[in-house]
Parts: sequence; structure tokens; C-alpha cells
Amino acid sequence: MSGRITLIGAGELMAAMSGEHRAVLGRLPGPPRPVFLDTTAGFETNSDAIVEKAVEYYRHHLQTELRVARYAHRDRATTAAVAAAVAEIRAANLIFAGPGSPTYAVRQWRDSPVWESVCERFEAGTDVLFASAASITLGRFVLPVYEVYKAGEDPFWDDGLDLFGRFGLSLAVVPHFNDSSGGDNYDSRFCYMGAQRFDALQEQLPADVAILGIDAYTAVTFDAATETASVSGQGSITLIGDGAERSYASGTALPFAAFRSSAREVVRTFDESRVFKGYEFSDNEAATAADGFGPVVEQVEGLASLAAAEKVELLARLQSLRSARAAAPADDGDLIDLVLELREALRAQKRFDLADRARDALEALGIEIGDSPGGATWTRR
Repeated sequence: MSGRITLIGAGELMAAMSGEHRAVLGRLPGPPRPVFLDTTAGFETNSDAIVEKAVEYYRHHLQTELRVARYAHRDRATTAAVAAAVAEIRAANLIFAGPGSPTYAVRQWRDSPVWESVCERFEAGTDVLFASAASITLGRFVLPVYEVYKAGEDPFWDDGLDLFGRFGLSLAVVPHFNDSSGGDNYDSRFCYMGAQRFDALQEQLPADVAILGIDAYTAVTFDAATETASVSGQGSITLIGDGAERSYASGTALPFAAFRSSAREVVRTFDESRVFKGYEFSDNEAATAADGFGPVVEQVEGLASLAAAEKVELLARLQSLRSARAAAPADDGDLIDLVLELREALRAQKRFDLADRARDALEALGIEIGDSPGGATWTRR
């Protein structure tokens, strides 16, 4: 029978979470023999300090020796170092991993002797305690936190190690679910993704993948023997699947069936009334470029026959005119002339349908258009 999986959303090395660690240790058969797997933060220049903090945490708060399996980088680890890490894992009855980068950890662990030994021990009954970044790695899909949040890549998912697949569960784990460290500067919920990026991420997942969000100072333990997951700590977990969002507070026990999904329908988390002063992901390019031009710009944006470069040039010219009009609001003649110029270009291309739309847009604003051999003229109605 496989071991249990306990996930912690954040704060795993804070004093307030010592009770959760003690509960995990108390469920182990025989004397606790925990080991800390350091890979997740192996790229950090202070990775040794993170290891020392974990070891000291177990010594001070739990009066338990925490062994260390060192495997910072698959290409730089010597054969002897890999063998030492494997030996530590095989001697443990609890495998603990925590902060760092989930995608980095997956790259180092996948198809490695170290991860193979983790899986072997897990199948033999060894418990797994993965927190923060490490918790993300165990899902079917991995959230690339550093790549999106720090490097600015568009939201995407990477393949995970899918340890939960051994429980028959298809999950995407999102710790730091209720993070508020961004304050008023930016939306840092949903593991620093913010609401708009998180909604975009939801759209990309297959229908059978459920999202498991875990608040800080919150743990959830999966027990295959009872097919039950128990929530503990100070916050809640959130399940998103089948077009619904459900939250469960500490003290709740859920069947594995609650973690399954069969349909993908985005549960919108972005609230336009909640304004942040800083960066917010958006794929609506025209929203800022054309703001303030009203129905005329809406018509211009509908000119699908224009090449991308032509649209950019047109919107750039409109943007310049908007700035000029801000200084002299009553003078919008240049804007009208530009629309008429566009209309003439469309007529020359025999796109009379689109040219008529430009004319209609002006007339809707009270501008009378007159055509003559010398060109179009306009007057205010």
C-alpha cells in the first residue's frame, strides 16, 4: 500500500505550522526518519541556508533529526553524490521537500535515480510531505511560477511528475492560493498569477484535470487506504472543476471523488471592480490603444482586410490625434479627415462595404459627408 501525500500551501517552516509537521510525524509507523530533499531550491545561491533552516526547524520545533538527500542538479551531481541521496531516501519513512522552483525540480527529478527511489519508497508505504513549490510538482500539470511571474512569459502549464496519478487523481496544484503579498500594488493571488492570468490558465487545462488551490498555513493529506483527503491548518483548500469552485475549511474530510473533474468551464476570478496599481495580465491590445475613440475606432477595428502593420499605423496615428485633441478638445477635424482618408483608400480597393461602414460611423456622430469629383467633404449636422 502506498504512503500518504501531505501538501502545505505555504509557511511550511514557520513556527505556526509545527503542529502540522508533528501530526505527519505522528502518523508514521515506528520512529520518525524524515529526509529533506533539497532539489527544489538547488538553483538558489542560498540553497545551503534553506537546507540548514529546515534541519534546524525539525531540531528546534519537533525534536527530530532531519536527514538531507542532496541532489541540486542532475548534470553536476557525481555518481557518489547520487548514490548517497538515494541511500538517504531509502532509509526514510517521510520525504520532505519545500520552497524553490517547481519546473526546475521537475527537470532535475524526471527519469533520475533519485525520483525513482522516491516513487519506490512511496509505493512501499513511505509518506511524502511536499510544500509550496514542491507541492506543484506532484500534479499532472505544473505551474511555471518563475517563468510567468518573474520572466514574463505568457501563462502556460508544463508536464508534472503526476504522483497523484497513482491515486487515480488528475490534479493541477496551486499553493499560495490566497496570497496577498502584492498588497495594493498587484494581484498576487493564485500563486502570484493574479486573477486574469489564472483565468487564462484555467482555459488551458484538459477537462478531466481538477485544480487544487491551497491557502498558506494550510495542509491537506491524501490517504489511499481510506480514499479520503483531510484539510487542516489555518486556511482552506479550493477545488475547481466541472465549472464550479468549492472551498473546504480546516477539519473537513473529503472523498477522492471530490477531486475529480469531467468538464472544463472557466470559473472567472477576475473582478474588474478590483483595481490594482501595478501589472495585470491582459490580451486585449486594443483596449488601451483605442481607449477614448468611441464608435469610430470600433468601426476601424472591424476593418479585417487591413494588414497588421496597417492597423498598427492607423491606431498609432489615432493615438497621436487623441493626445492632440486632449489639448484642444473642440478640434476634431484631423480625426474626421483621417477617417475620410481611410474611406477613400477602401473605395480605391473596391471595398465599398467597409468604406460605407466608415461613412456610417461618422454620420452617427453628426457629421454629414459629401462626395465630389475633388474628394469628400464634411460638415457638422
